[in-house]
Amino acid sequence: MTSAALPDSHLPGVTLTAVRGDSAPEPLRTDVAAFLGRTRRGPVATPVRVENWNEVVGAFGPPDGSAATPYALRGFFENGGRTAWVLRVAGRGATASVPWRVGDARFAVVATSPGAWANGGRVVLTYQASSVAGPPAITVRVLVAGEAAEVFANISPADLGTRLAASRLIRLVPPEVGDAFDHVEGISTSWDLVLAGGTDVDPVRADYAAAVSAQADLTEPALVALPDVGADILGADHTGLLADTLATCAPLLDRLVLLDVPSRLSTVDDVLGWVRSLTDLGDEALLAAAAVYHPRLRVPELTGPGLRTVAASGHVAGLIARLDAERGAHHSPANAVLLDAVDLGVEYPVPQQVRLFEANVDLVRCLRGRGLVVWGVRTLSGDPRRRYVAHRRLLHLLVRAIRRAAAPLVFEVNSPELRLGLVRAITSVLLEAFRTGALAGARPEQAFRVVCDDSNNPPEQDPGQLVCEVEVAPVAPMEFIQLRLVLGQDRGVEVIES
Repeated sequence: MTSAALPDSHLPGVTLTAVRGDSAPEPLRTDVAAFLGRTRRGPVATPVRVENWNEVVGAFGPPDGSAATPYALRGFFENGGRTAWVLRVAGRGATASVPWRVGDARFAVVATSPGAWANGGRVVLTYQASSVAGPPAITVRVLVAGEAAEVFANISPADLGTRLAASRLIRLVPPEVGDAFDHVEGISTSWDLVLAGGTDVDPVRADYAAAVSAQADLTEPALVALPDVGADILGADHTGLLADTLATCAPLLDRLVLLDVPSRLSTVDDVLGWVRSLTDLGDEALLAAAAVYHPRLRVPELTGPGLRTVAASGHVAGLIARLDAERGAHHSPANAVLLDAVDLGVEYPVPQQVRLFEANVDLVRCLRGRGLVVWGVRTLSGDPRRRYVAHRRLLHLLVRAIRRAAAPLVFEVNSPELRLGLVRAITSVLLEAFRTGALAGARPEQAFRVVCDDSNNPPEQDPGQLVCEVEVAPVAPMEFIQLRLVLGQDRGVEVIES
């Protein structure tokens, strides 16, 4: 953006121009989320980086109430999230368009993305021929229901396609106008075009699979959410898609998938059955890449008054991002209040909450005097080494940092000097983690170990391969604190932690 200049920029003096800073992806961050789901419009299965709610609306349109992903994104930013990647998931719908004839030349005005969102939209073009008032010019007004009106005024015919490329709503095909307006009669001519033919098609498993594959190519996201998948993909395809998603994300060792229980499952038995369908996969490495948050949340409606029940993953992702900035990735993202949510979709009695907790479902609870609080820190894995979300996120942070430290050493000659350099680079990363309290032990040697020598790189090994083994001891979160109150004969009270 550019501020007003004082004095006038055409006169001598100081001109102040405010330019938005570079926001290039930062692979070392662990607070960035990727959202895969349905939106009103926008490019399909193409990652778009956004840094606030206004950018979400600009790129994907205002919420129309048909999808959960916009509400998840709103919850993410309201809870402290700063950066998200959004991948719109949609079926093979048609794109709205309208033909436009200028003399003998034929053009088409086309919506920027597939779907019925642009149907009925008006594109009003007014051509003003050359006169004493100035050269020929075209003014374009774009009016689509639910969208802010766009006006492109006084465009040279030669620049029409280029200027419309900045529109969020339409494109001109082909973009080159050439001499089409040379034969237009009259001083002023107008065309009032109406877009039509756009169709919405519900996404299928293959559409989600394409988005999952696309997000895996991104280096920045550390959290992945699929707010609409429970409503879009059912039955065996649903379980299969989630298994494929975990199989894609788990080997990367740098991101956690936040899963939502499908809205159609209301009873505890139904929820536990759904969780069992995932844990029956039997692969602890895959299950360690996922955390389930439940129940769903009641949040303000974005399309009018009232409340709406939505998946919790977007709000939880924002809370994780907020705590990441405040305390670090190695702290448990729990015992913190969710913002932009006013109630739970369902309130379970304590015995049923215990059953969910024992199945490694991370609960959102309504605590008197505090509001809605995330009350769980576990992945779906039953392996004690992979159980805690904090441990997985610490691993993700270390993997990202070690990749950055080791990347400059690639293509170096495999030598003792290279091994020493690699050990030093990784040790510096682990020392920083130790100083921040992420690792257990009173001394660094008790907290981690880095081995890269002849013991794991014997002489007969391929000289093009170098093995470095890293062991860390993360600090375990305290899930249970028991306090015993002892009332003595002197009426004194002694509190003992056990």
